[in-house]
Amino acid sequence: MPVPTFLRRVLNRSGSDPAEDGLATNNGRVMTPIAEEAAVAAEIRAAGPVVALDGTNQGNIYEVPSDFTETSSLDGSGKIPIEEELQRTSDSDCLDEKDAVQDETMLESQAEQVIQVADPPQPRNAGFIRSFSNVVCIIIGTGCLQIPYAFAKTGWIGVLIVVMSGFIGGYTGILTIRCLYYQGPTGHRLHSFPQIGRAAFGRWGQYATQFFNYLYSLGTTCLYIILSGQFIFQLVSTLGVTLSQKVWMVLVAIVMWLPVAILKEMSEAAVMAVFGLLASIVVIIVATVMSILQPYTVMHPDQPAPGHDVAIGIGVPVALSSIVFSFAGSVVYPHVEASMRKPKQWPMVIFAAMIFCAACYLLIGVAGYWAYGDQVVSPVLDSIPTGAPATVAKIMITAHVIIAAPIMLLSFYLEIEQQWQITPQRLGKKREFIIRLVYRSIVVAIVCGVSLAIPYFSDFLSLISSIACVTMYAIIPVVCYLKLYGHRIAPWYEKIWMVFVLAVGAVACIWGSIDAIKNLIKDAKGAA
Repeated sequence: MPVPTFLRRVLNRSGSDPAEDGLATNNGRVMTPIAEEAAVAAEIRAAGPVVALDGTNQGNIYEVPSDFTETSSLDGSGKIPIEEELQRTSDSDCLDEKDAVQDETMLESQAEQVIQVADPPQPRNAGFIRSFSNVVCIIIGTGCLQIPYAFAKTGWIGVLIVVMSGFIGGYTGILTIRCLYYQGPTGHRLHSFPQIGRAAFGRWGQYATQFFNYLYSLGTTCLYIILSGQFIFQLVSTLGVTLSQKVWMVLVAIVMWLPVAILKEMSEAAVMAVFGLLASIVVIIVATVMSILQPYTVMHPDQPAPGHDVAIGIGVPVALSSIVFSFAGSVVYPHVEASMRKPKQWPMVIFAAMIFCAACYLLIGVAGYWAYGDQVVSPVLDSIPTGAPATVAKIMITAHVIIAAPIMLLSFYLEIEQQWQITPQRLGKKREFIIRLVYRSIVVAIVCGVSLAIPYFSDFLSLISSIACVTMYAIIPVVCYLKLYGHRIAPWYEKIWMVFVLAVGAVACIWGSIDAIKNLIKDAKGAA
């Protein structure tokens, strides 16, 4: 199957129209994967507004985006329509006492799961540009600064790895949103990765997904604090300021805390996302231009020219995990898509963001590796000569990470608030604000403490990207998608692609983690 044909198929299979993706059965009627859960939801509706599932009070979790078309329930392929199934259940009086108890237990368990996700929907008022900015602001952050270093580990073959990683990121981003709508337009939309994990693999699937999801969100925020403190310390040291790097890291965490305390929804972070995007573009332009104008041979004319390789096989697994981190942002995808006015545009948003990020990474990666070769360091701003351009770049990247960190933390906060029902409707506006402010402040304090304990940027980056980012980026979306929809929904060539994506994720996760842990131990012993 030619690549353009495969790409068109992927773009046309957005998560907002399951009827186009092989879920239609007889007469074009959509099949819900789990008939029992749909029946439970129907019974809860009939019983009354327990959690306002009819959309009158607390918001309707079965609310269908405006781009969806209304379809009927179940039939065909051996499945029983909801109405018929309920009728058979109500007419049946031959169940023994044991079966009745089991059915009641299952009903309560499924009803509890439905109630957990019943909360007021996020307003859908974000357009294409705002959604694009939110995604790019998260993806393109500090990851761009270690692309030249990744090329030094892999050689010029890193160019192909960047292109491949961008395509994988776009593909799994679409699968993630499709998993949110796995119950079809007549079922409720899931809200987050943990709910996807629960729907696919039950309670333990939820726990595993939460672990990787929260490790990625909080670990990336730690990296932002470390990098910001490092850059500010370097900038002010030349001015005679004697504050240590750790002090600046604490001050950065305090500055990050302010928007965390104010912002409540992802749509409120739009202005911050645009400024973060512009700051990243400035950093990439400065680093690229300075690499071309001041290569290693110009800065060190008395030293041998740096080495360049076509391919370095032993460095591919570690560099792959770092490059994957540069494209990772999956934890915010459910929240960005939930704020979109036209959710059918999600495939265009995610692929536009990946293409833009890949182009920027290739620009700074090729320029940095060409200029400094195997002598390049991470972050690349430490390789370019000191002066006004480097100072401007460090100021801009510091501003970017301070802006991006609250957006990253916001996805974590929204999931916690949904899980624990920290809402004005339940607690009242004043009490909800106090509880939200207190627990968000505690989280920032914990993240800051971890950042102070492990200030090794490149190695810590490799460890987080290997364990959490690779798993959330390549493994969980594919595995959950296959579990929720079944392997038969994908054609043979897409199954081959899925196996390749899983293999890439496994290699990057295992080898990258081993190498990062070794380097962290080495750095800790060296500091001692």
